[in-house]
Amino acid sequence: MNNKHLVMLLALACWAGGAGAAQPREVRDGETMEAAIAADAPTRIRLEGQRIVNVVGNIHSTSNCDSAPPAGIASPVTAPLAAPAVNSRGDVILNCDLDKGEIYVRPAATSHVGQVRPISLFVSSARATYTLLLRPAQMPADSLVLRDRRSEASEPAAKAARPQATSHVRGLKSMLVSMAQGRPADGVRAQQLDVVQALWREAEFRLIRRQEGRALQGETYRLHNTSAAPMVLAEQEFDQDGVLAVAIEQHNLQPGATTLVHVIRQQEGTP
Repeated sequence: MNNKHLVMLLALACWAGGAGAAQPREVRDGETMEAAIAADAPTRIRLEGQRIVNVVGNIHSTSNCDSAPPAGIASPVTAPLAAPAVNSRGDVILNCDLDKGEIYVRPAATSHVGQVRPISLFVSSARATYTLLLRPAQMPADSLVLRDRRSEASEPAAKAARPQATSHVRGLKSMLVSMAQGRPADGVRAQQLDVVQALWREAEFRLIRRQEGRALQGETYRLHNTSAAPMVLAEQEFDQDGVLAVAIEQHNLQPGATTLVHVIRQQEGTP
């Protein structure tokens, strides 16, 4: 998920010409929407009347998805909360327009139309999460406009809940930053540990630190590649029930190399 996951070619002036009309698509939380996207050009995705605040999927690389906001203000789009450099197994290149709350996606080389590999993404607003199944096709650059009629009907309630959603995203980012720095934020209790966890035969996985706040619990693990082959990690591999965000510091591990994996969960008993 920041990180899980998590994980985030804007150059819009270079994309002039060849774009077709926007594709309006009806979406609902919990249902899958399928659409065709350009195999060799970016596709713009926006939510009608909403901002995209999070993207989860098998991301190859990201651009402009984690700009430094003013102190105390969370970035409007995170994908996931900590952006990896390059995931060689990723399906899609993700570019973010933080000002508009929109994204641009382009199939990575590993998911070219010739291999007919669809791209799965979870796109979230402050109100809902939408499942997209995107199929690369030989077509010009285009736009997808996602419309959630049920969300529009509940707009008054959504407006009341929006400050709480924004605070939730800000809390996740604050916890993740403190975990990456190894320094707990004010009001967060930290505990140093060294507990071996079961993971894969090719890796040693140890829980080395836990941070507990009022609503969130963060755990930092040290993952050691004990095999003789390179290892490629993805946030989705650590996305279990109750996990809100995952961030991996190094996605490509050579034999004998180590990395830190940060996992954030909801504290038990919090709404």
